[in-house]
Formats: sequence, C-alpha cells, structure tokens
Amino acid sequence: MIVKELASEWKRCGVKEGDTILLHSDVGRLLANYNFYNRPDDVIGDVLTVDNILDSFLHAVGEIGTLIIPLFNFGFSSGKDFDIRRTPSNMGALTEVARKRDGYIRTTNPVYSFAIFGKRKDYFKSVKLTTALGSDSVYARLLELDGKIAALGLPDNKCMTFFHHIEEIHQVPYRIYKEFMGLYSGHSGVAKQQKIRLYVRDLDNGVRTSVENAGNLMWEEGLYHGERFDTGLGLRTISANEMYSFVSNLIKENKTKDVLYRIEK
Repeated sequence: MIVKELASEWKRCGVKEGDTILLHSDVGRLLANYNFYNRPDDVIGDVLTVDNILDSFLHAVGEIGTLIIPLFNFGFSSGKDFDIRRTPSNMGALTEVARKRDGYIRTTNPVYSFAIFGKRKDYFKSVKLTTALGSDSVYARLLELDGKIAALGLPDNKCMTFFHHIEEIHQVPYRIYKEFMGLYSGHSGVAKQQKIRLYVRDLDNGVRTSVENAGNLMWEEGLYHGERFDTGLGLRTISANEMYSFVSNLIKENKTKDVLYRIEK
C-alpha cells in the first residue's frame, strides 16, 4: 500500500509510466515526516522504509520505464581504489539500497557511476569508463531518451550534476579539466592503474558551485514540476531537454556568474 501511495504522489510531481528518470535523493525528511511527525501515537500501521521509497519510484515508471540512480563515490579522485563490485555510493541511503539490489547495470566511471534499472538499462552499457560528464555520458544519453531529472529532499546545489554536463558541453571558462590516476577493479575483479579526466571547478581561481539562483529561475519559468525540496514530500521533476536549453541560453548570454557559480577568495 505504501509503495502504491507514494508512486501516485510521484506521478503528481511529474513522473510518468515509461519515463526515463535520473533520481537524486535525500530520504531523511520524507522518512521522518511519514514515520514520526504526521502519524498519531496511537496509530499502528506500515512503517516507511528506504526500500519502500525505491520500490515506489520503480513502480511509478513501471516495467517500460527506466530508473537511474547515482552511485557517485569521490574517493578515486582523492587517491582511493575503486572496485565496481564493492565500492559504495556516497549519495545517500536510497542509493546504497539500490546498489545492493539485483537486476541493474552499474556504469563504469570510478567517480560518476550510476545504477540503471529497467527497460533501457542495456542502452547505457557502452558508456565508456573514462566518460563522466561530457558528450558520451549517462547525461547525454538521458537527453537522447528525452528523460527527466527528479530531486527528492535536496536543494539544487547538492544534487543537480546535470548543470555540469551542460557546462562541459559548452566549455565554460570557470571549469577546467583535471586528470586522476588510481587502482581500478572492474567486473572481472582484476585491478589495474586507470587514468580518468574530469571537468572540475577552477578552485585555484576561487570558483565554487552556486546554482540555487538558476534553480529559482527554472521554477519561475515553469520548468520544474512538483514541490520544492522542503515542502510537501519534497519531489520536483524537470525535463532534461528543457533544462539543457534553459541553461545553455544562460551560458550563451554570459549570465552564469552568481547563477551557476560564484567566486570565493
């Protein structure tokens, strides 16, 4: 019952059966509201779990849909080994529940990997190990599939990595390429030295990610659907293609400072 009820709520916020959805999540507020704050002490009923929440999104997109869960782990970029079979996600409780499930494929980049569930998961198998944010990435394929981005319980600045895909495509001047080398173990279990290249903030020049103003503009333009992260159930969705067009125009019009980034020295 809980799973179906939540799936109905996600559909109210813009998720549809058959969608390809990239889901960012912090489930803490949802769990607290459901299990503690909104239930009378004398009511005995189902307790909402993280597994329920994951199942509700899988139910909402249905058997013909695809659910993409970020399993990002930033250890490789600070010198730690990566094992695609064992390295955990740093992106919250729902993502770790997803990683421990069966029936998905994990994309191979050691920093920006994803769990792909559903009908179109095989379409993402060929994304290259060295690809993270650019033109042959999970984000690019999300665009090709006319997918959506969903954010549960998180402000833009803590989840919307799709901004960085758009920035890399447009080669914005405030981000730079940086190479990282580390020990990488793939599905075979054989460890080898692996080099990757990421498009990162230019920290030496004080660049910090700051996309909340861009998010507010997207609300004003009616691109977001659902609820802000701290109201209701806290889920919002947006078309990846509509977001790409909107942010691309900001970049082309040189309206990115204090909208997509800030300088902090």
